[in-house]
Parts: sequence; structure tokens; C-alpha cells
Amino acid sequence: MKVSPDRLPDAYLNQPYETNIDISGGVVVGVGFYSEVSDANFIIIPSIAEGGYKDYNLLTVTGTPTTSNPIYIYIAGDTYGTNFPGKQFEKKYTIEVMPSK
Repeated sequence: MKVSPDRLPDAYLNQPYETNIDISGGVVVGVGFYSEVSDANFIIIPSIAEGGYKDYNLLTVTGTPTTSNPIYIYIAGDTYGTNFPGKQFEKKYTIEVMPSK
């Protein structure tokens, strides 16, 4: 399992923020996916795959920081198994909030 990038880009105070997280090495099970964000102004959105279903292998982190506090993100979940058992993953990120540009 690989969750990338290793580090998310910095955010800027009161500026819209958007970046992607890619999970590779197996198909992420939507029902087993868990995410937590420390800032209520931020959300994690799965992409929409062909056919209209949610694709938890490509996530978008989006929001607008309104304080200079760092934003903590935690994601975890499982992948489907085939000939081999599914795999688990978890990743923690910290987005630093910089003064406005």
C-alpha cells in the first residue's frame, strides 16, 4: 500500500485550499474508509469514478483555513482482497497554515 504524497502543501490563511491524496496498491473499500480533519472548514471528498460511484483511491482535501492553527488529517481503511487478503492503511498529515500571500 502506498499513500501519497508523503507531505501535503502548506495552506494560506483565508485562501481556498485544495490538494489530492492518492492511495495505490489495492481498491479501497468505501464502507471501511475513515477520515478525520481537525478543522471544520475542511473536508475530504472521494473522487467520482466512471459509472458514478465514489472512488476512495483518489481523495481531494479542500477548505479555507480561518485561523493559523495547523490542520491535522487522519485517513485509514482497507482494500479489497482477491487471491491475497486485503491490506490496511493509515496516514497522518499536518497542513501548516501560513500568513496570507
